Amino acid sequence: MGIDLKTVNSYLSISRQMRVSPMTMKEKILEAAEKRVRGAGFAEMSFRDLAGDVGIKSASVHYHFPTKPDLGEALVARYADRFKAELEKIPTDNLQSALEAFVGLYAKALVLGESICLCAVMGAEAIGLSENINARTKAFFGMNKAWLETLLSRHGVENERETAALIVAALEGGMIVASASKDRSIFDIVAKAALRGIAA
Repeated sequence: MGIDLKTVNSYLSISRQMRVSPMTMKEKILEAAEKRVRGAGFAEMSFRDLAGDVGIKSASVHYHFPTKPDLGEALVARYADRFKAELEKIPTDNLQSALEAFVGLYAKALVLGESICLCAVMGAEAIGLSENINARTKAFFGMNKAWLETLLSRHGVENERETAALIVAALEGGMIVASASKDRSIFDIVAKAALRGIAA
């Protein structure tokens, strides 16, 4: 099975058409933190950096998030909620189209030289993170696998659990290697290989 890049790009265009509301200071901090984490890693992010990003003092960041693990946990929860909302928008009547839309969510997260999936970063740094952050990151991956398992089972794909785990691992890993190599084609190759034959 090949990935129809036109379909993926079309889905990404639709998913970007979201209503924008004024952000609270807490949301601004989370937005700035997500950008930094996805671009340079959680360990590299400091409250002082975030304070400068949003124009407040470090103490004000601590008011909203007393500790860095508190902020990390909120970041992953927010990212997972947004991702879940995007998953729920994907029509699942056609297996190939649904899989292409799923890949599209990961493709959107990869911007060479700028960012990758937040939970890919958190997963890579798991050894040094708090149990609560790791639990939320694990739940994010579990949510993705569960969505895929349901989709694959609905369309009669065998070994849906193993296949779902393979797809998620391939997309996350492909994203990390593509980012490190500054070569987006690596992600595209991995994505195509992960889906090959599923909806043939």
